[in-house]
Amino acid sequence: MTERRCTLPLLLTLALAGACDNSAGPKDNAPTKAAKTEGNKTADAKASNDAKAANPHAANPHAANPHAGPHAGMPPMAGKSAPPKGPPRDITPSGEVTAQTLPGLAFTVPKEWEKGTPSNQMRQAQYVLPGPGGDAELVVFRFPGGAGGIEANLNRWKGQFKPPEGKTIDDVTTTKTVEEGDLKTTFVDVSGTYVAAMMPGGDQKHNEADSRMMAAIIEGSVDPYYFKAVGPKATMDLWADPYGVMVGSFTKGDGAKPEGEAKPEGEAKPAGEAKPAPDKKKAG
Repeated sequence: MTERRCTLPLLLTLALAGACDNSAGPKDNAPTKAAKTEGNKTADAKASNDAKAANPHAANPHAANPHAGPHAGMPPMAGKSAPPKGPPRDITPSGEVTAQTLPGLAFTVPKEWEKGTPSNQMRQAQYVLPGPGGDAELVVFRFPGGAGGIEANLNRWKGQFKPPEGKTIDDVTTTKTVEEGDLKTTFVDVSGTYVAAMMPGGDQKHNEADSRMMAAIIEGSVDPYYFKAVGPKATMDLWADPYGVMVGSFTKGDGAKPEGEAKPEGEAKPAGEAKPAPDKKKAG
């Protein structure tokens, strides 16, 4: 009887001790799990660094590529998306013009040309030219300090066209220089398949057959102005003579009538009355 009384307290003591050991078990394991997690993070970081070292451009898709062109890796120029071109329209030029002004330059445009809001900050003005081939577009640019020499720009514009089979780009290009007062205007006219980039710095390109471009560089009003009209040849053919009237109307300063006031085309200075330099019809 005495042995049973002594054994019972001993069993109770051992049971309590076992319970205390079990409750402490998870707490003792916590540091071990944290250490394993930290070890995994370290291993992942090392693997990521090794991958970056093997391919430094994977982490930054816009990183410079020394073997790519000057615009490679750059996002396309910011700005609103160009609106879709309008369908062919039966337009007859009325001969009326509307006076326009830009800083340091005044000129007139045909009344039928539709002035729009510049789609990006590089554009000074833009117009839709409606016509039988679908809409064409005139865009006006001006850059502080200019945008390269005359020949460089003419060559760049010519490079945006592919000539018809059997001809060179010089076969389908005409250039002319006109000087009037303080202004000197260099005019270029080129036809073919338009293959310029859709956005400067972008990879997508136009592929528009039977296109025509008429562009002009106006010097003498601080920084040069660049007038570039391009579109379906049928539409550009319709506006070829009125475009020449616009080129002949360029004057320095704010000498034009307020914008929006129309006047007969006869009041504008015809392009033929300017002092043209000899035409340069380049042959291939």
